[in-house]
Amino acid sequence: MYRHQFVTREPMKHAGVHGFSVWAVSLNLVLVGALLVMALRVVPSYMEYLTGKDLIMRAADEYDPRSESVADLKIRLAKLLSTNQIYDSSIDDIEGYRERGALIIDANYENRFPVLWILDGVMKFEDLIVETASTGRT
Repeated sequence: MYRHQFVTREPMKHAGVHGFSVWAVSLNLVLVGALLVMALRVVPSYMEYLTGKDLIMRAADEYDPRSESVADLKIRLAKLLSTNQIYDSSIDDIEGYRERGALIIDANYENRFPVLWILDGVMKFEDLIVETASTGRT
C-alpha cells in the first residue's frame, strides 16, 4: 500500500498589510465626489463667461463709431446675450463710455453659486474691459 503523507501548511506571514481598507476607499470616493460636484458647479459658469467674452470682443471689433452710438452697441450686445442664452451677466451690468476718443466696454462681473448646503462659491471675472478702435477725434 501506498502511504500518503499529508503536509500541513502553516498560515502565511505577511511582511506588511496589502490592499485598501474600507475607510480608505470611502474617503477616496468622498474626495472624488466633492471634486466632481465642484467641477459640475464651476464649468458651466466658466463656459458662459468664455462665450460672453467672445461676444463682447466681437461686438467691439464690429463697432463703427461713425454710424453707431453707444446705445446701439448696448442694444446689439443685449440681443447677442439673449440669443446665446447668457444669464450670468445682463446688459445692465455692462457699461460703455468714451475715453481718449475710443469707446470702452466694461463688462466685469462676479457669479455666486451654491456649492454645498450653506457654502457658496464666487467666481470673479475682471478681465472683460474692451477698447474699441479710436474715432480719430480728440
